Amino acid sequence: MNDYRRLAEHIADDITAGRLKPGERLPPQRVFARRRGIAGSTAGRVYAELVRRGLVVGEVGRGTFVRAAPA
Repeated sequence: MNDYRRLAEHIADDITAGRLKPGERLPPQRVFARRRGIAGSTAGRVYAELVRRGLVVGEVGRGTFVRAAPA
């Protein structure tokens, strides 16, 4: 499994378990990358995977948020 998918799965688990609540804002991708010690492009892939799964929604100029309900 690709590293970005592993990170996405970890965040997905946090959402499913309720550790990340609906409406909660994820850190900006740059901050996420720096905290995890990964490239910014990898962070972008993690977030894109979460969007693809319908777990988060990105709002230009506002950030990325946990969806209120699964898509």
